[in-house]
Amino acid sequence: MQQAVWALLLLQGVRRMLESLAYMSTSKSTMSVAHWLLGLVFYLSINMAIWVETPANHAIHWALVPAVVAAQMLQHSYHAHLYCLRTQNTDYQLPSHPQFPNLLCPHYTCEVAIYALLSIIAAPKGSMVNLTLACGTIFVATNLAVTAVGTKEWYISKFGLHRVEHRKRMLPGLW
Repeated sequence: MQQAVWALLLLQGVRRMLESLAYMSTSKSTMSVAHWLLGLVFYLSINMAIWVETPANHAIHWALVPAVVAAQMLQHSYHAHLYCLRTQNTDYQLPSHPQFPNLLCPHYTCEVAIYALLSIIAAPKGSMVNLTLACGTIFVATNLAVTAVGTKEWYISKFGLHRVEHRKRMLPGLW
């Protein structure tokens, strides 16, 4: 059932591309060419991992598919909320999405959850996870955790420690 796993990954990629096009706004943020190339290599390797490690006839964990779709829908709603904050106000506002009062980067949490779930769904027979996808999940989690540290620092500088200190970065109640 490689096709089912690829379809979920394709849904992720197409959704993120459409969000990038729809939620484009002026920003001072830049991305280095090296980071952009790293992203391309990441997506290529994730697809190769599905092809190499997921047998075509393996039994897919269908019960987890709705969880992947739910995580994608949640991530989309967070991205839409953040975009509205940038475009509907003259200055950036502290996010007020239902998950934001306690979590600064729930969209990062969703991204990690998507890849973690895919690593379980694509697990070869006899394994709990697709090891390459699990490594990809660790890569995504590490990359986004570093970004979340900078995000919290930015929020503190923009809105003050008193408005942000109780909020966790990515893991509800933990970090």
